[in-house]
Amino acid sequence: MVTRRFLLARTGALGIALAGFALLGRPARAADPASEFIEGLGNRAISVLADKALTQADRDAKFRDLFVNAFDVSAIGQFVLGRYRRSATPEQLDEFNKLYTDDVVRTYSRRLSQYAGETLKVLGSQVVSDETVVRSQIVSPKKPQPTNVDWHLSGAAGSYKIVDVVIENLSMRSAQREDYGSVISSGGIDALLAGLRKKNAAS
Repeated sequence: MVTRRFLLARTGALGIALAGFALLGRPARAADPASEFIEGLGNRAISVLADKALTQADRDAKFRDLFVNAFDVSAIGQFVLGRYRRSATPEQLDEFNKLYTDDVVRTYSRRLSQYAGETLKVLGSQVVSDETVVRSQIVSPKKPQPTNVDWHLSGAAGSYKIVDVVIENLSMRSAQREDYGSVISSGGIDALLAGLRKKNAAS
């Protein structure tokens, strides 16, 4: 059974992060390829949200393309499953990747359409270990202080993929790893897959 904490974590950190790139405003021209990657992603997300002719199914499909192309779903999935990945079958891993992607797309394509007024200000990037970190802030007219968001990228210019989003020092992949691990330790990987199937079917 999927725990309440598991669901809250997924609708918390990741929701804020995806809202951030979807609400990208019109910042000054980026000074480096990594920053330009995040800005470009935001602009494409905005074009989807702004197209009132799209049905919800069309919007979901376009957000799915954005998500699959921008995020390294396989790498994130391997990380959040942690040590439990070694005991999963290839079929379970394939299903997890699909269910994970479907869940994120359905949940946040609907959630993002409700946001208004926020903008994402890209501050620059730096190489940290084997990742490139793009620093940014979500600025809201309803909040006195901006929200700090760091985008962790793998790869190089022209082939960047997002592998983590850190909001005010809260790592998306680390939070998910803790909550997924809690579900798996109680009922196995099949329990996690069953919970995601049920959530997706109810969307």
